[in-house]
Amino acid sequence: MKKIFLILLAGWFATAASAQYNDADAVYGKITKTFTLNDDGSTSARYYKQLRLQSHLSFNRLYGETFIIYDPASQHVTINEAYTIMADGKRVETPENAVNEVLPRGAAHSATFNNLRELVVTHTATEIGATLYLDYTVTSQKDFLPALMGNEIIQESSPVEEMQIIVKVPSAVELQHRMMNLRTAPEMVVQGNQKIYTWTFKGIAAGTQDYFQGAQLSVPRLLFSTSPKAGAAIDWITRQPAFDYHATDALRKYAATVKSESQDEMKTLLALQKMVATEMAYDRVPPQWNGYQVRTPAKVWQSNGGNQLEKAVLLATLLSAADFHAVAVMAAPEKLFDKNMGDLLIFDETFVKVNTKNFGTLYLSATSTSDQSLDYGLGSQVIMPLYKNADISPITLSEGKNEIDVKGNLTLTNDQTLSGEMTIKVQGKTNPFLLLQNDATKFKSQLTQNMISKADDAVKVVNSNAEKSEIVVQINKEKALQDAGKITELELPQMTSGFGGWHISFLNSQRDADFVLPFPISESYNYTITLPDGYELVTMKQRVDLKNEAGAVKIELSPKDNQIIVSRELRLDKSVIAPAEYPALRAVVNEWLDTNYTTLLLRKAVD
Repeated sequence: MKKIFLILLAGWFATAASAQYNDADAVYGKITKTFTLNDDGSTSARYYKQLRLQSHLSFNRLYGETFIIYDPASQHVTINEAYTIMADGKRVETPENAVNEVLPRGAAHSATFNNLRELVVTHTATEIGATLYLDYTVTSQKDFLPALMGNEIIQESSPVEEMQIIVKVPSAVELQHRMMNLRTAPEMVVQGNQKIYTWTFKGIAAGTQDYFQGAQLSVPRLLFSTSPKAGAAIDWITRQPAFDYHATDALRKYAATVKSESQDEMKTLLALQKMVATEMAYDRVPPQWNGYQVRTPAKVWQSNGGNQLEKAVLLATLLSAADFHAVAVMAAPEKLFDKNMGDLLIFDETFVKVNTKNFGTLYLSATSTSDQSLDYGLGSQVIMPLYKNADISPITLSEGKNEIDVKGNLTLTNDQTLSGEMTIKVQGKTNPFLLLQNDATKFKSQLTQNMISKADDAVKVVNSNAEKSEIVVQINKEKALQDAGKITELELPQMTSGFGGWHISFLNSQRDADFVLPFPISESYNYTITLPDGYELVTMKQRVDLKNEAGAVKIELSPKDNQIIVSRELRLDKSVIAPAEYPALRAVVNEWLDTNYTTLLLRKAVD
């Protein structure tokens, strides 16, 4: 009787587990990823998936094809099995003409990377109730990567009933591994001359599609590598000739010309950055696609383009030729970094670190221009300089203060022209330091509503450095009021470098994943608006004061005689908001976005 009860109970659990996936477009019955380091140094990655289709969307849009990117010069792909079990149980083998090679999208229009391939497996016999089976292996030659390494997120876009990650290494090799955000240890066995590590996960919920997720650092993730030191993996990259940062005669001549034309340290720096970032082609090929092979700066220059890593090396070389001290660097989230694990796959960005005489150390992109040095707003990142034959030490970037402080006096005339003066102080990520050094007049776009005067001298930079700047602007906006019947509206300006530039217009009522803001922020706007005779403020809500675990918002609209004193303050204390704290964030943001506090409603007395 007890045995029968246990069987029934197991059946009930199986039915309940299956029921929770009924609303999903598809369900992975099983995923197995097997990573092997062979005795000769070559590696293989074998992927197996079993996917049950449960909607038309699943096979018409989501999972009708599988894409496998590889480098034929160093890698080989083998399709072990590919077939579909239809809803009636019929097995349909994937035909040969359903497996085709194309150029990866990131390598489009690139002569440099047109050797890369993307194997497209088109799944056939798809229908609701069908199950797709695919098993393939990517084999990489020795030295394609410096070690067997992985950065595996334990989650998919659809639910997973069971996932296994298996790592096989020779018995004499030590495997460094770390499981994040989940207490799951591997089962380790020794078979012959191999050590086999197996992680098993069951009942994995689908990844959320919510926006503002950042790097998904709170999702379960497995990191592993057979390289015992982060510096060793970086040193493997920098053994290439590219990291001599050698400037040919052509590169030196170009750098010298730019320097002579600019006659200014920052203008020289920004001119070289602009040329590399915007005038040279950007091949959107992640370095792991071609085994972190980097062409020399001369070859990148001659081909007029490269991927992010190559363009960073070229920019560093040009800056060095212009008498700056510059080096390419790779950045990774500090939470993923481990000095005792050489895992290149955690590094997702490459920048240039440059030392200046007047403004200290700056970080620049080689693929786009920006208003501020990249180290601001990149808190909790680890930077690894790409020096050759150097004692490589990581640099940790800390999160600094990001503040906006706007004060001013404005006057509205009867012809609806708003004029006056504002003093704007900005710090950290909100400080458009590089923009101010290049062309201060472009600061006019930093304040919404086009309120800064069009006059050439409307922007005066009082002082500016990489950390903070102070700017005085002249306000002059004609037809500042919007007609709304008997009521007119005056929309209050805000800085685009702060919350106003994040394009958050509303927040959903519920959130399952972390909400990751671009950076913590403190903004304050305090100014007095003088109205013409006969106007009065009729905005109903004029005060809010809310403080919680996510931050604070304090707004007060104070009419006095013919003046309105506006005080708006927002503080968001941290960039990562856990789901439990999301209601608090939503409460603060909803008050800040409330049109009662962003737009003044004015009424003119009837004559």
